[in-house]
Amino acid sequence: MIDLATLLVVAAIAYALRRAFHIPLIPLLLISGMALRYSGLALDEEVGKAVLDIGLAVLVFSAGMELNPKRFGGQNRLVLGIGLTQFSCIGIGGVILSYLLGLDWLSALYIGLAISTSSTLIIIRLLKSRQQMFEPFGRIVTGVLLLQDLLIILIIVVLYHLPNGPFSVGLGLGGLLLLLAFCYVCLRWLIPHIVLKMKLDQETLGLAILAVLFIFMGLAYLLRLPIITGAFLAGVSLSAFPINSVARGLISSITIFFMAIFFIVLGGLIDWLSPEEWTRAAALTLFILIATPVLVVTVALRMGLNARSAIESGLLLAMTSEFSLLVVLQGLFLGLISEQVFNIVAMATVLTMTITPLLATDRVTWRLMNWLPNPVPPQDSNTANFADHVILLGYGKGSSVVLKMLRQAGHEVVIVVDDPVVVRELSEQGIRAFIGDGADARILEGVGIDRAKLVISSMRRVSDALNVLDRLDTEKTQLIIRVFEPEEAEQVQKKGGIPVLSSDAAAAAFMRWYEQVM
Repeated sequence: MIDLATLLVVAAIAYALRRAFHIPLIPLLLISGMALRYSGLALDEEVGKAVLDIGLAVLVFSAGMELNPKRFGGQNRLVLGIGLTQFSCIGIGGVILSYLLGLDWLSALYIGLAISTSSTLIIIRLLKSRQQMFEPFGRIVTGVLLLQDLLIILIIVVLYHLPNGPFSVGLGLGGLLLLLAFCYVCLRWLIPHIVLKMKLDQETLGLAILAVLFIFMGLAYLLRLPIITGAFLAGVSLSAFPINSVARGLISSITIFFMAIFFIVLGGLIDWLSPEEWTRAAALTLFILIATPVLVVTVALRMGLNARSAIESGLLLAMTSEFSLLVVLQGLFLGLISEQVFNIVAMATVLTMTITPLLATDRVTWRLMNWLPNPVPPQDSNTANFADHVILLGYGKGSSVVLKMLRQAGHEVVIVVDDPVVVRELSEQGIRAFIGDGADARILEGVGIDRAKLVISSMRRVSDALNVLDRLDTEKTQLIIRVFEPEEAEQVQKKGGIPVLSSDAAAAAFMRWYEQVM
């Protein structure tokens, strides 16, 4: 009990520091664990191991609930291209770099596997806090995380059985396929029936959700799989909307509790690094921070994603994962790698988890966009002749009504949207739609915004629409902007735009303007 009380006190201090100084939480918890160790208040070994086992299971369970395969529907090609490229290239690069830094091939292999995936926990938290989960790049990043987590789980299963020979590896992979099939059945039919149709009270529903976790963990044990595999797939089985929202609400306090004590205990395993280890950890950190965005942006642009979404995806994915620590922990417990290798990976994880959220911002994104070659202008021979037309920036559910009305009235309509799936669907209908960022001046110039008679913005970020408004002559061209808050509406009005507070009101405001002006 003293050990648990100590962990809770340290966790409370870490949360207070995070709130006061806006420091990323997980690196702060790891550093708190290191400080606890060097203060002389070392935890009992058995308590620490139990916390690691249970905490990791709860964490990957909660991470799995965010990774619904339907969330990136229509983006499968991009998800596969970006996910497989990052996983393979960063993994191979990590192996080569580690070997060049003086480590043996087995240690280098473990490091390459450890740094090949990105942190689901931190990236999902960032996307949620910035309200970007359902933006095209947010859906793509979520898909990449799911793909990489499944790949690393597959590798963990192989490593778990590898000491016992190929036959044992085959049995492990067969067991994983069975557990995946059970996960699909639960996701598609069983759990929706229990949660949505049985109408359980909150207490019973909370117990049922935890029962799902323990059932999957029990099945993983019976199938001779790492327990963590069952915990992750249990989360995925609960990832369908609205079930995931219900589950998160019921177990959020449990998740926060175990996340705090898990990362503190994990930090307590990290020794202070020697100068040589610091050099290796810093080299791995720089490799991840530089190589990941370059790879992701290159692949994403070639596969049709716009520059801004490509850069945002690359910056967010440039960090190591909680699974990184699991891989090296497993290697450490099996005696295949040294504590030195564990310390190097753990420190690289702390550094990337701290630095990446500070880099993955709008300011950095726009600066990097200016370094890229000018975006390709809309691929249409008549774009230079656009005049007296209507431009739609963004294309949501309410935009189809406005588009239909404009086309029926005989107006030339040009759409700029950052979702390649939407562009493809609109182009198939004979509508001029171009992939691009509605806030990028170079794209706007390509569609002739200075010659348009009306611009309608339904872009998700009101700040982007305000940037468009700054460069527009509102006496010549009106700009209607969808906003979400009264404060945003005031900003738009002060700059000469027409704010609309909802999609329904947007249609009504447009009709009034249309009758008066057109």
